[in-house]
Amino acid sequence: MPRRLLIRMARGYGRFLGVVLSLARRVGGRRLPAGPGPTAGLLVAAHVALVTVWFGPLGLAIAVMAGLGAGVVAGLLVRHRPLSDDERRTAELVFGPAEWLDDVILTDLAGRGARAFTLPAVDGRVLCNLGATFDAPLGPGPAAYPVPGQLLIHELVHVRQIVGARSPAAFLADAFAVQARHELGENVYGLRGPGDAHHAWPDHNLERQATIVDRWFGGQSSPTGRPRDPESSFAASIAQVRGRNPGRSGGGRAGLHGSLDAPGSGV
Repeated sequence: MPRRLLIRMARGYGRFLGVVLSLARRVGGRRLPAGPGPTAGLLVAAHVALVTVWFGPLGLAIAVMAGLGAGVVAGLLVRHRPLSDDERRTAELVFGPAEWLDDVILTDLAGRGARAFTLPAVDGRVLCNLGATFDAPLGPGPAAYPVPGQLLIHELVHVRQIVGARSPAAFLADAFAVQARHELGENVYGLRGPGDAHHAWPDHNLERQATIVDRWFGGQSSPTGRPRDPESSFAASIAQVRGRNPGRSGGGRAGLHGSLDAPGSGV
């Protein structure tokens, strides 16, 4: 299958998931309890409905029951919590006193290959799924994130991207397209050199944006190895991450509908 078609399919799938989340949020999802259960249940129901909808009301009932079951299981088995005080203080070293940090829910879920991933939730919060680092996000992460707290910072950049995106569908379309490029062998994470610092922030793809910030946090982009180096060539990019704070929607939940230098699929 042609590479371009695969990326388009991934983008379309991400947009589908985002539309499902947005529609559910508009019809009452914001009143659901925090945690992965409601979002897991909704997404399972949506996928089952794609298969069973042809059976009419019975098929929709099957999808609803599958979603309810998945939500209960996720709520019982997936550990989750908000940021601790220490974790928030560490995040504020990078992002400043951002209100959207209130809406972060950490979980012990992991994606393919035990990788961390971040997802908008149906209730307006954002799920940071940290896998094995859930119990100690301020400790060292996997090999690519050796500095204590570096993986957490990487995933919090994705939270900020979600909060600043035009919609969940816009973010997830870009996110799935970037991951498709990664699976097809493209290096979407790595920095290619000091020249990357001269690209406009929206020109970087979602993962490269997060890499720029986590490497600055860990000192890997500093010529002297200094963490959070104010003289780093990426200091201007960090100022954008820290300096703009997206607005919030009603109910104290992160607003996902405002535009904030939302990135495209990028370079």
